[in-house]
Amino acid sequence: MDKRNLERVKKLYDKGFKCIRYEDGENGELTAYFKNFEEESIDSIQCIDKKEINEIKSFIDQY
Repeated sequence: MDKRNLERVKKLYDKGFKCIRYEDGENGELTAYFKNFEEESIDSIQCIDKKEINEIKSFIDQY
């Protein structure tokens, strides 16, 4: 696992983005939606690696 998505989430938070919602798909994939309220920008990530999904959710839930 290369943790690309987790690193991308951390970079989004560093740029002022916050997770506004995440959801689990039918096949176990994670889709997370982010928004920077100052710039009114949005972004999203999708991840299928179960371990990385748990790390991403844990990171998001801390903030």
